[in-house]
Amino acid sequence: MELEKKIKTVLKKINRQGIENITAAIILRILIGVGFVVVLWLLRSYSVDFCLRTLEQETQNLQRDIQLQFSSTQTYLEMLAQLIEEEDDITSEHVIKILQMNENMDMVSRVGIVLPDDQILKPDGDLATPINGITFDELAQKGACITNVEPDSLESDKFVLFFNVPIERNSQTEGILFGVIEPQKLSDYFEVNIFDGNANIFIVDAQNQEYIMDTLHGQIENGASLENHQIKKGYSEEQIINDFADGVGGRTAYFSKRLKEYLYTAYEPIGVNDWFVLVSVPESFVFRETDYIKKVLDWLGIYVAAVLIAFFLWDIVRTRKEIRSKEAMATTDLLTNLKNRNAYEQTLARYEANLPACLACVYADANGLHELNNSQGHAAGDQMLQTVADAFVELFGGKNVYRIGGDEFLVFAEMDVNIVSEKADKAKEKVTQAGYHVSVGTASSEENSDITAVIKAAELRMYEDKKRYYMENGDRRKMR
Repeated sequence: MELEKKIKTVLKKINRQGIENITAAIILRILIGVGFVVVLWLLRSYSVDFCLRTLEQETQNLQRDIQLQFSSTQTYLEMLAQLIEEEDDITSEHVIKILQMNENMDMVSRVGIVLPDDQILKPDGDLATPINGITFDELAQKGACITNVEPDSLESDKFVLFFNVPIERNSQTEGILFGVIEPQKLSDYFEVNIFDGNANIFIVDAQNQEYIMDTLHGQIENGASLENHQIKKGYSEEQIINDFADGVGGRTAYFSKRLKEYLYTAYEPIGVNDWFVLVSVPESFVFRETDYIKKVLDWLGIYVAAVLIAFFLWDIVRTRKEIRSKEAMATTDLLTNLKNRNAYEQTLARYEANLPACLACVYADANGLHELNNSQGHAAGDQMLQTVADAFVELFGGKNVYRIGGDEFLVFAEMDVNIVSEKADKAKEKVTQAGYHVSVGTASSEENSDITAVIKAAELRMYEDKKRYYMENGDRRKMR
C-alpha cells in the first residue's frame, strides 16, 4: 500500500507539472498577444505623430509661399495702378494696352478697371456692366484689398477672388484696378509633395468657414463649408473654432464623406484676410506602413500561435506518455517485464467487485531459487525467473501473467479450467526443458465465487505440487 501511495504521488506530480506547463503556454500566448497590441498601438501613435509633424512643417512652408505669392501679386497690381495714374485718361489706348499686356499674369487670369459710373473697362477696350451688383463707391470705400470668394462681375455662375487696387490722382479715386483669380486654378501654383502626393491642400475663410481652394474635390461650389464635419475622437470642433478666432495654427482630424475616412490635418493662418491654409492626408496613407507592419505582426502572431499550439499539444502528448510510462513502470516488474504486485492488486480489486463466471487462476512457484542464488549467484537466479516468466507468457500472454513475489507467479485466465491446466502443464514442461523446475496449482471461479478463495485454492495445490517435487527429488533443494 505504501508503494501504491508513492506511485499515486508521482502521477499527481506529473499531472500537476503538465497543467503548469499548459498554463504557462497559455499565459505566454496572452503576453505575446498583449505585446503585439502594445507594439501596434505604439506604431500607430508614432505614425500619427510623425504625420502631424510633417503636415505642420509642410503647412507652415505652404503658408509662407501663399502669403508671398499673394503679396507679390498685390504689389504688382499696385505698380500697374501707379502707371495708370500717370495717364491723363484712365480709359486711353495706352491704359488699354497696359491691361492687355497683363491680362494673364501668374495667378491673375483677367484684369480690368471699375469706373466711377460703375462700368468696367475690359482689356479689349469695351465697357461692360457688372452683373454681380458691385458699385464703384463700395469698392472705393474698401480701398486696396483681396476679396473672399464672390460672384464674378462679368460671368454668371462663376465664383472668383478679386485683387482691388484704387487708382488715385490728387487724393481722388478715379477708378479701381482689379485682378481676377479663379480659385480652381490656385492648385497650379501651390502644391505639397509629401506622402507620395496623397496630401491635399485647402484654403478656408475662417470667418464663414467656406472653402477658397480644395484640391480634394476640385471645383469650388458656392456654400461649400468646413462646418458639420465629424471630428475624430481626441480632437474637438471647439478647438478649431477657437484657433480660427485667435488666428493660430493647430491639428485636427475630420471625416471626409467623399473618401469615407478621416483626414489628418494641420492648419495655419495665411496672413491674408481671415484665411487659413490646411494640409491633410487620408488616414489610410498615415497608417499604410503601420498596416503593413500589422500584417507582418498578424502573420507572426499566427506563426507564434501555431508554435504555441504545437507546443501545447506536444506537451499534452508528452505528459500523457510520461504518465503512461510511469504507470507502466509502477505496474511492471523490471526483471521479467511481467505485471507486478501493484498491477496484481489492482486486478484483484476489479475481480472482487465483479468476478467473471469462468475465471481460472494459476499459482506458480520457482523451485530452488534460494539455493541457486547461493550457489551460482543472483544473475543465475534472475535467469531462472526470466525463463519461468517467458514460459508462462508464451502460453497465456503478457497481459495475464503477474510476478507477485520473489519466486511466485500468478496467472488469471478467463477460460475453461481444464484448458488452463493443460497450458500450465505445458509451461511447467518448458521450464523443465530449460533445466529449471516450477510448481503450479490451478483453481477456478466455478469452485468458489470469492476471488480470494480461488487464489488460495490454487496456492494450496501449488504447495502440493511442490511437496511432490521435493519428495521425488530429495530434500536437498539443489539445482543441477
